[in-house]
Amino acid sequence: MKKFFLFLAVAATVAMSFSSCKPDDEIYNPKCKISKIWYYSNSDWDNPDVKFVYGKKGVLDSIRLKGSTSFIFEYNKDKTVSKIVSDDSLCVEVIEMSYTDRLVDKMVYSVDGQVRKEITFKRDGETTRITDIEETYDKEFYEGLVYQKKSRLYNTFLGDADAAHEWIQRVPTKDLTVSCTKKVKYDPGKKEKYLNIAEVVEYFPNLNQEIVHTYTYDLETYNPYYGLQYAYADLSGYYVNNVKKETQTVKTNGVQTKYVEYTYDYSGENFINNKKYPRQFTKTSSENGIPRNIYILYVK
Repeated sequence: MKKFFLFLAVAATVAMSFSSCKPDDEIYNPKCKISKIWYYSNSDWDNPDVKFVYGKKGVLDSIRLKGSTSFIFEYNKDKTVSKIVSDDSLCVEVIEMSYTDRLVDKMVYSVDGQVRKEITFKRDGETTRITDIEETYDKEFYEGLVYQKKSRLYNTFLGDADAAHEWIQRVPTKDLTVSCTKKVKYDPGKKEKYLNIAEVVEYFPNLNQEIVHTYTYDLETYNPYYGLQYAYADLSGYYVNNVKKETQTVKTNGVQTKYVEYTYDYSGENFINNKKYPRQFTKTSSENGIPRNIYILYVK
């Protein structure tokens, strides 16, 4: 759960202010649209790390990274995202998305026309929130890490390619595909209150390893990434408030092998109007204690 969604990381209900015409539609239509993002420092004001580009009707056309890489969005007639394509010349990366009742049910990642990862979702019948996720990887592709070190689309939207490479290398099976399952639990409440993720449990059956992520939230501030449902990495498009604390516990064969705690700080002087969408937040890991600052600029 990393990378872009760390900022599109993290973070992290004016719930309806980030929703489209129906609460269950997965269409990014916030009142305060993200314009630019800087990691660590915003001193180079004209050269952000990430830039959101919108069309005439306010639809997100592309996301551009520092340098020359852009991710182009294609849409279905109902305004859901059908495809995200990287214009990187090193390889052709594509994420295709399918829906049931305008809710994402599958994401397929391919490189140069070959499918390399599939993600399927199951939802609660009453709340429609995602409860179970199944990831299937092309083992040979990730073992070799041929494209991942060059790929920016994977790390932006799907997770950490180096982490996938590391765990798949340790898988003893000779099967062509390997899998990871995830269970998602939400803070309790009425249907309209199932808006923050309380826990995500990742299980890697080939390694008998479990990773448990728990979250608590700053209920006074709101997550600017909410509604970016294609932002699968970190599921940061699926919780309304900003994360205040995250813990990560790793168990292998039932024995705890790692524990990390992340804390987030949102300054009261750095909100966009009275909606409390943060202009800046700081993430600190218990592993090194070094704060990481993220800066966000919104469309005027």
